[in-house]
Parts: sequence; structure tokens; C-alpha cells
Amino acid sequence: MTQWAEAPMDRTQTRMFHPTLDDMIPPDHSVRLFEEILRGCDWSAWEARYAVRVGQPAIHPRVVASAILYGLSHRVRSSRRLEWACDTALDFLWLVQGRHIDHATFCDFRTRFAKELKGLFGQVARVAMHLGLVRLNAVALDGTKVRANSSRHETASAESIERRLAALDEEVRKMLAEGEATDARETDGFGDGVSPSRLPRDLSDASLRREALAKALEAARAKGAKVPVADPESTVQPNKEGGFAPNYTPMAAVDTHRGFIVETEVLRDGDEGSATVPMVDAVAGTLGEKPQRLLADGPHGTGENLAALEARGVVAYIPVPLRGDTGDNPAKRADPTSPVAEADRPRLPRSKHDGKLDRASFVYDAWADCYYCPMGRRLDFAGVQDKQRKGGIYRLYRGTGCAGCPLARECIAAKGGKGRTVFRGEHEPLREATEARMKTEEGRKTYARRRWASETVFGVMKGWLGLRQFLLRGLEKVKAEWLWSCTAYNLWKLTREVSRGRVRFAPACRG
Repeated sequence: MTQWAEAPMDRTQTRMFHPTLDDMIPPDHSVRLFEEILRGCDWSAWEARYAVRVGQPAIHPRVVASAILYGLSHRVRSSRRLEWACDTALDFLWLVQGRHIDHATFCDFRTRFAKELKGLFGQVARVAMHLGLVRLNAVALDGTKVRANSSRHETASAESIERRLAALDEEVRKMLAEGEATDARETDGFGDGVSPSRLPRDLSDASLRREALAKALEAARAKGAKVPVADPESTVQPNKEGGFAPNYTPMAAVDTHRGFIVETEVLRDGDEGSATVPMVDAVAGTLGEKPQRLLADGPHGTGENLAALEARGVVAYIPVPLRGDTGDNPAKRADPTSPVAEADRPRLPRSKHDGKLDRASFVYDAWADCYYCPMGRRLDFAGVQDKQRKGGIYRLYRGTGCAGCPLARECIAAKGGKGRTVFRGEHEPLREATEARMKTEEGRKTYARRRWASETVFGVMKGWLGLRQFLLRGLEKVKAEWLWSCTAYNLWKLTREVSRGRVRFAPACRG
């Protein structure tokens, strides 16, 4: 008797009845629900991309897409690794039903169907919405940095790239001259029949390098700064782990009810505020409803964004502290017509530019449409100015009783001036209303959901799914890669919710 268990199957033994592939996957395995959700989606837009032709039938796009999405949800991002999994892992074998799909097919498929993938992303989100997992009561919007597929050390300015191009052109010229001389010698020795059908390998490589450098030169001239040579559409930005590196800024709009992603975007730089309104509109386009409340951090709280959100009926929960304000600002007093206590005047907000009293030291009275200075004196409305450089219309308020003021030297920039002036932007009332909303108990509780929703998505993406660096290059391909990952995330989360019994999935729930 041995203490070791015998193998239940002999590799060389012929069996009368073999277990089927379906028998080898447990009934409660997540791959079954994963496949059922995707099988219920509409694939007609994908199918229309295939031309009817004589020859080997094509693998249905649902099968290839399912393998990519299932692989991403299990940290399999490489096309070669995915090919290996489909040939050897039982759950992948079951999903593709034993088909062999090579890595080149997976690689081409990822970028070929970017438009159709957006529709699939919407279908999965609508399934989650039908099951009550997405409600759009509040949506958190945030971005993160993900490394581009480019070395942090391979950056160059426009001048440097121009020098490289000149050297490469000279190299190509020499290779062409050598090729012509070789052709002449071979023609003399063997006749006119010798003619290559393709470029020599070294000349072909040089042409590819020149194409890459030309794209980098165009980007460097447009940005006026050094650009990553391998992926010039990315931007060198500081990383949280330290140092600088080429990055993209992927963004996600996340429903705060159960944390499903309802919209995606990728920026080549870190200007997240530029994507605020377009992403809100995209959510409405994808799910047929707009978010009721938007939770975002400071860069999204521009006056233009707040105005656009109000026009759409979306309540903004965004921290928008007034410019130059401080937490213990003594200018915010019960009676603005009375002077600030002399002992408190050193704590008045000051401009970092010239040390003078900041506009936050002046209190606006909406009923009287005037400002009160720290000494309790009025600054009345004096006209409107269109300040294009700062973006928008500004109302000008000017003080007339500044002569002899004890704070004049700390307040008025030029000697002999006409008095202190304060500008009020056209969106200032929205900023003040948003700031007041954020200070309420309900505002603090609502905004607290933003960090959980956004950071959970990015934490899973980077920690569990392994997306710390993009595999593809170029903004459009990176957008497709991010969308694949977000779709896989939603499918992974949906299968978890159903398998834990939190919701019941039925054919009626299909997208």
C-alpha cells in the first residue's frame, strides 16, 4: 500500500467514453456566464465588417472578442499569451470551442473593431442598468496616468529629430547608391533578369525609422517641447512613483451605485477638465439617460464646465475653492460693512504675485451688487470687460474712497491710482453656489463616494488586470486598448455580481 494517490487517468490508456469539453468545466464556472452575456449581445455591426468570400470560413467575431475580453479579465493581455491560453487552458478552450486563433489574429482584431467595440461596451452597460446595477444617480469622473509604450529616456526636441532625419537620409542615400552599383555589376555578369522584388532589409528598416522620426518631428513642432520618439502622441508627465515618463491619461466615468464604468476616454495630456462635458454627453448617448449628479475633482470645476453642467440639469459636486481663499479668511465676517479687526488683518489673503491683498479679501454683496473691502468700504459696479485671455466676460468693481485708507499700501498696486478694482467673472455665482453645496452635510457625503468609485476602478485595472503600461502606440490605438480593458472590467464585475446572487441574470436581461 502506498501513501500516494494514483492518477485517475492513464495518459496512454484508450477509453471507451471520454469526458466532453463541456463536462470538464464546472456548471458554476464564471466562463459560462461570461459567454452567455456576450452571446446575448447584438453582433450584427461586427459581422457586417466581414466580406463574403470563397475559401476558409472566418471565425465569428463574438468568439475572438470573447477570448480577448475573458483574457483581459484574467490578466492575459499579450496576444501570444492569449494564443497559448486558447490552446491549453480548459476554460479558454471551452470558450473558443477548441478553435485555434493565432496571435496575429488577436493583435489585428484589437484595433480593427474599435468603433464596434464602443457599441458592445454600451450593450454590457445597459445589461447592468437593466439589472439595477447602474442607476446614474451619481457618476464619479476621474483620470489616472498609465505609462505609454515608449522609453522615458528616448525623448528628443525638434532640432534633435531634424539632425537624426538628416543623418538617416544620408544613410539611405548611401545604401541606394551601393544598391545601384551592385545592380550594375550583376546586370553585367548575369543579364537583365536579376531584379529584387522587395527592398533590402536594411533599407526597409531605415524607411520605417524615417517614418517614425517624421511623426515625432511633427509632434515636437506642434508641442514646442521634447517628445517620446517611439510614441510621439504621448506626453512626458510626472509619475506618482517618482520621475518623469511618457504617459497617457485614461479616464473613466463610474456609476457610484455598484461601481460600473459608464463612459471612457483617453487624453494625451493631463487636461482632464477638457473632457468633463463631452463625457457627460457621451453617457447620455450610450445609456439614454444623463447623470443626475457629477462627482469630480478640482480640475473639472472651471466656470465653463459648471455652466454647461447646469444647462444640462446635472448637479455638480466639485471642489471649487475661490481663488486665493484660505480656510481661516477673516474677510468672511458677519457684517462686511464693518472693518476687519486690526489683529486679524495680517491673515487676510495675499496675492502670490505681488503680495497685495487678494480678491478673496473682498466680500461680494449680491443684493447690492457691490464688494466690500476689509475696511468695510464699497466697491461699486463700474462696467463690463471681455477678457479673452482669461476666457469670458468680467464685471469690474472699483472703490472710490481709498484715499487715506490704512491698508492702501497693501491694497493698491500703483501710487496715485484711481482706487482698488476687483473683477468678477460671469461664472462666479456658479462657483460660489457649488462651493456652498460642497460644504453641506449632504454634499460631503455625496462627494465621499467619488474616491471609492474611481480609485476602485483604477486599482483593479492596475493591480488585478495588470494595466500599468499600454501595449499599443498612438492615441487611437491606446483608446481602443483602454476601451477593451473597461469592457472586460464591466463583464468581470457583472459576472461577480450574478455569481454572488446579488442579481438574477435571465435571457430577458440581455442587451
